[in-house]
Amino acid sequence: MKKVISFLLILGLIFSGCETIQDLSQKTKQGATIGAVAGGILGAILDSNKPWRGAIIGAAAGAVAGGWIGHTMEKKEGEKVVEANKDVVTQAANEAGKSNMVVKYSRVTESGVKEEIVATPGQLVNNKRTVTVEYFRDGKLITKEVRQVIVN
Repeated sequence: MKKVISFLLILGLIFSGCETIQDLSQKTKQGATIGAVAGGILGAILDSNKPWRGAIIGAAAGAVAGGWIGHTMEKKEGEKVVEANKDVVTQAANEAGKSNMVVKYSRVTESGVKEEIVATPGQLVNNKRTVTVEYFRDGKLITKEVRQVIVN
């Protein structure tokens, strides 16, 4: 059992140097790691004739399944954050429309994710100004919308 755990730790260190892994989100990495360890241990136990084979197959399958679950969880978490910030989006759009200047709100969440809302004013027609609002997470554009703001 100690050999299996040592092997999985070494395998994790080897894969942690890959560039493609750096592009993955934190939850995807955590899910893949947990899945690989659990799958490796379970595979070694189930394949008692050749525990190394079971550990390798189990770790690979567990990493894929865990990574997918982590990615799915983060995607759903991101959707909730966008909905929760509707008041901030409205405030940013109103400020940008009335001041005719770009308005930017940003924060860092408890989990270390940088969120930004950027409201950019556009054309004024009669008493309505078009404002483009963009929402970013860790520098990546998540959503973009165009609003009409009444300017008095």
